[in-house]
Amino acid sequence: MREIGCALLLVTLVVASKQFYPEVSITGESGLRLGLADENGISHVIYAVRTENGEKTFRVESKNDDDLWEYVDLDANAQIGDLVEYKISVLNHNEWIDSTWNKVILVPRDFMMPKKSRRSYTVFRDDFNSFNKASYTTEVSSWGGGNGEFQVYTPEHSNLHAANGYLYLKPTLTVDHPSFDNGKLYNGRMVCRDLWGTCTNGANWGCDRTAFGQEILPPIMSGKLTSHAAIKYGRVNVRARIPKGDWIWPAIWMLPRDNHYGGWPRSGEIDMMESKGNLRVMEGGSNHGVSYIASTLHWGPDYQHNAYYLTHKGKHSNGGDWHGWHTYSLEWTDRHIITYVDNQEIMHITTPSQGFWNWAHFSGHNIWGNSHNAPFDQPFHLLLNVAVGGGYFGDNAQYNTPKPWHGGSSHPMRDFWEHRGNWLPTWHGDDVAMLIDYVEMIQY
Repeated sequence: MREIGCALLLVTLVVASKQFYPEVSITGESGLRLGLADENGISHVIYAVRTENGEKTFRVESKNDDDLWEYVDLDANAQIGDLVEYKISVLNHNEWIDSTWNKVILVPRDFMMPKKSRRSYTVFRDDFNSFNKASYTTEVSSWGGGNGEFQVYTPEHSNLHAANGYLYLKPTLTVDHPSFDNGKLYNGRMVCRDLWGTCTNGANWGCDRTAFGQEILPPIMSGKLTSHAAIKYGRVNVRARIPKGDWIWPAIWMLPRDNHYGGWPRSGEIDMMESKGNLRVMEGGSNHGVSYIASTLHWGPDYQHNAYYLTHKGKHSNGGDWHGWHTYSLEWTDRHIITYVDNQEIMHITTPSQGFWNWAHFSGHNIWGNSHNAPFDQPFHLLLNVAVGGGYFGDNAQYNTPKPWHGGSSHPMRDFWEHRGNWLPTWHGDDVAMLIDYVEMIQY
């Protein structure tokens, strides 16, 4: 999800209430392991676990040699990919701190085990039992995301809300909003601050847009969030159901908190998962529609010298598509950046020994200095969004419905909207939404 334009001002909020999140994984062939990294003040830990075999409670009264409050149930008959629910109660400075029930997909121990030399802790987790606005910056802008996309991002409930334990990011038609109709798409004005009280990105008339010439206002409304939490190295897990429908573009990705090396792509971008919602997108002899997901790193001295082609990899579904529930993960250290779907590798980038700058044979001054892992050596935020249309859908691919606009059009949004008879029938209810079960950001 390419990002060009004004940087967002993000304020990190300190949450007063302490929370503890253990790492839950498989050990041995089928054992279930729960491990909480020790902190000063912890004296007892109680785990409660629900699986298909019922509910168990474990009390741990001392930490092990790895400084973990660990319990291992070798009789759990656990399997990779199982969904496990757990609660944890921690006696911390003589005060019991209880969590709610959390859900996690089981992964092998090697993915999650905190070593003595690599102490990990959960920086942020959200299970979306409600929508905590204080944890995110909600995008409110019609700027097009740097790719000429066709949506305005809004805080509307129809585009962004939590329900049934899930976060919904859903594209809707602008004409369904009470402030707009078809006539206003062609002749109206969209002022974000008047409509929603704020605007987060004014690039490309993102705060105040008027239908002009042959082009209309953005015909789609959708949702986008950026976490206030940021990590430098660690693991990110997002359990999600991606949307299905023509010209829908969901993304789970990361951007730098501080733009330490300058504007995009100088400070880097990590795309954990992107997909196209079309059933058929034939490129290079294979289908790159909803049965295909991709991961990409964006990096370079300017947008014309973006070496993403060296750090891009995709994965086809073994059958059907990726529309169902899957866990998308990032494993990020100073030695590698690896993305996974359900613990199956999508992309594996080993930090080049000569550094990213020399690996890409960029000329001129090395803006990243002597850091081999730059620009991926700074804190990054997590982003979740659903875009529609734009440059992500190339003119040369073959689609299941005709592409209604082309790259050189002076009015692509109008072309898109006026051919809705072709693509709108592929949009079915909440199938067009990206649903998020949980997100977690673990710092190494």
